[in-house]
Amino acid sequence: MIDPREYGKALFLLAEERGTGDAVLSDLETAEGAFSALPSYEKLLDSPAVSGEEKRRLIDEAFASLDPDVVSFLNILAERHAVYDFGKCVAAYRALYDEARGNLRVVAVSAVPMNEGQIAALSKKLAEKTGKTVLLRNEVDPSILGGMRLRYAGIQIDASLRTRLDTLEKQIAGMVLG
Repeated sequence: MIDPREYGKALFLLAEERGTGDAVLSDLETAEGAFSALPSYEKLLDSPAVSGEEKRRLIDEAFASLDPDVVSFLNILAERHAVYDFGKCVAAYRALYDEARGNLRVVAVSAVPMNEGQIAALSKKLAEKTGKTVLLRNEVDPSILGGMRLRYAGIQIDASLRTRLDTLEKQIAGMVLG
C-alpha cells in the first residue's frame, strides 16, 4: 500500500528540480488517458501473476515516448502492485503543480456548451476574484436545465435552474404540509 500524495509529491519535486514539470504533467495525463481507455491494462500491471520483468517490458514498450521519469514512476508503481493508485498520484502531482504556478482548475457545468467568449469572460471574472490563472473546462449536463454549477478547489457553487426549482418545490411542500 502506497501513499499516492507522497508519491505524487516525490515525482513533482524531482520534475521541478530537473526543470521538466510541464512535460511530466503532460505525460502523466497521457498515461492517465491510456489507463482510462484500457482499464484492463492497469489491472494487468497490478497483477501478481505477471512477473516484474514482464511488467517493466510492457510499460517500457507502451510508454516509450514519455518522459523517462514518468516511465520509471510507472515501473515503481507496478513493482509495488499500486498502478491502481496512479490516478491519485497524478491528482497529487497536478495539485502541487497548480499551486506552484498559481493555477486554479475550474469545471463549469452548463445545460448547453459554452462558447469561447463565455468561457473567456467567466475565466477572466474568476481570475479577478481569486488572483489565480483560471484553467476552465466546460462540461455539459442538460439535466440542470439552465444556469451553471462551478467546481473548484473543493468548492461547488450551484446556481443551476434545477437546484432553484428543487428548492422552490421543497418550500411549497413545506407550506402545504406545514
